[in-house]
Amino acid sequence: MHFIQILQMEFRKLKRSYSWLLMFIAPLLMVAFGAYNFVRYKDVFLQGNAIPWEKLISQIVTFYGLLLLPLSIGVLAVWLARIEHAENNWKYLLTLPINRTYIYIAKTIIHILLVGLSMMILYVGIIIAGKLVSVGDIPYQTMFLKVLACWVTCLPLLAIQMLLSIRFTNIGIPVGVGLAASIATIIISNSAAGRYYFWSFPYFSLLPNNEKAGSISPVYMMVFSTCVFIIVILMGCFKFRKQEVQ
Repeated sequence: MHFIQILQMEFRKLKRSYSWLLMFIAPLLMVAFGAYNFVRYKDVFLQGNAIPWEKLISQIVTFYGLLLLPLSIGVLAVWLARIEHAENNWKYLLTLPINRTYIYIAKTIIHILLVGLSMMILYVGIIIAGKLVSVGDIPYQTMFLKVLACWVTCLPLLAIQMLLSIRFTNIGIPVGVGLAASIATIIISNSAAGRYYFWSFPYFSLLPNNEKAGSISPVYMMVFSTCVFIIVILMGCFKFRKQEVQ
């Protein structure tokens, strides 16, 4: 079976569950919550020389980047692997004349694409929210580049979650790791270690430039994230190829 056929097979599996809708709902919820919070406390946020657009973005992306996005990535990885864990489908799948690396890469690509689609929904939602609450000029290009950077910095997170989700049938392990890492982000992101803790990069990449993220280069975060992603993917493929059929 060729790689394209395996990829098509993985896409067909998406129709069996609505779990992937989480990647659509999560950004929309945060856009709605952030816009509401901005309007409610507008007088407080816009004191001094505050820029309306940046205050709106901060309200939308803070909780999303710190917790909801990483947790959504983890849950999606669990679901993509759970399809095979259910009724021991791995046993059947791994006995077929299919390159195991193709299976692993196909699931990872589906994961990446769904996260990317979530990023686009976030981008469109932020633009619409900006117009509805009247924040003035909207920096479309800057915001697009931030969302794109966020997508790239999500790569190591989804690679780790995919590795754990395929390796362990107990969903508590990958979900627990994702939750613990996300909670740690709240503490580490406010320290000097934040620039090396890639779990905080999606959050940093979305923040306005005049906040803490301004001291961390987007290029640095994307290069760092890509390197970690490649290492984890290679590890995952190697372990998956050696996995015994039980």
